[in-house]
Amino acid sequence: MLNFIAIANPENRRLGFLQQAFSHFNLPPATVIPYTDLIAGKQTLEQFKAPNTIIRFDSPERDFDIDKAIIAAGFAVPDDGQHQRISPAEVVKLEFDKGRICYPRQWYLGWRHLLQQWLQQLPVPLFADGEGLGVGFMNHPEDIAVMFDKPACHEKFRRHNIPVPRSLGKIHSYDHLREQMEKQEIERVFVKLSHGSAASGVVAYQANSKFESAITTVERVRENGETLLYNSRKIRNYTRREEITDVINILTAEGVQVEEWLPKARLQGCGFDVRVVVINGKAQHIVVRLGKSPMTNLHLGNERGNSQELLEKVGAENWEAMKHTCEQAAKLFPSSLYCGVDLLILPDWKQHTILEINAFGDLLPGILWNGMDTYTSEVKAILERNIK
Repeated sequence: MLNFIAIANPENRRLGFLQQAFSHFNLPPATVIPYTDLIAGKQTLEQFKAPNTIIRFDSPERDFDIDKAIIAAGFAVPDDGQHQRISPAEVVKLEFDKGRICYPRQWYLGWRHLLQQWLQQLPVPLFADGEGLGVGFMNHPEDIAVMFDKPACHEKFRRHNIPVPRSLGKIHSYDHLREQMEKQEIERVFVKLSHGSAASGVVAYQANSKFESAITTVERVRENGETLLYNSRKIRNYTRREEITDVINILTAEGVQVEEWLPKARLQGCGFDVRVVVINGKAQHIVVRLGKSPMTNLHLGNERGNSQELLEKVGAENWEAMKHTCEQAAKLFPSSLYCGVDLLILPDWKQHTILEINAFGDLLPGILWNGMDTYTSEVKAILERNIK
């Protein structure tokens, strides 16, 4: 009998979908370990030594107290970046400020440190893909940490000949960005926080000798002589150099991935990209995300597109090539069962690139593949591996 452990925020809807998947196969529900308990040391993973134990780390999202604990854990982690730092004592005093972009680099350092710490609590040898005896993972902690690092993923894909947008390399400031854009003859780029998600801290920036524009999810607020940045569902277009410089300088200090802003094919009158969920090595569930702006994330008010129309426009041969690219990207994380891959299709409907990979990219409510949602398909894959 398989023993499933879910590390999660208990109130998160992701956990409900996972438990439904276990119920579908008449399996007992996963034992839930709240992130609050694990971070505080009230529980450890050392207790899970039974054979055929499978651990799932889910997203620690939507809980400010968890975010604060992760930020605090990152304070003492060595790093040569120029990011803002805050001590654990000061973290305690932080009050919830909806949407504020709060110490993203230190958050990532804490998250990576905690994942490493939890991995060390487990007995060895481990199995990482649901096969054999021992303790294993649906997604391996080391893979999760890398998937949260956009520059590292981009470089990993580039090295393995996965098509990706051209990177401008490490960018330190607004002036450095302008210098590199001119040097590399690129007029349009995406600036993304290295460790952001859900379009947090994303800027679609274009500049030439006559004008510049920064279309972004970021709201810039001046308060008590300093600039605060907030995530917003309202897309803004900054055109004043002072504002753009301020935003870019703050983001680059936290670490960014800067890459060429490529044109998208259009469907239903909109540019779009595709979220492809790869499970057990196979591209399965897809969502077409129609963009009202350069950012296509659905929570920004964008809509789902018609996937059948997409497949007809792309054609069977091209779609097989695109799925293969997504599968090859996922294959670079062999110790993880699933991931969400963001696929961009260029206007010729043939060329394509991988924009990002997401360790928690399987939240696609209502999207079925062979009659199953993503969570049910993931559990099915694990059961099939253990039957073989």
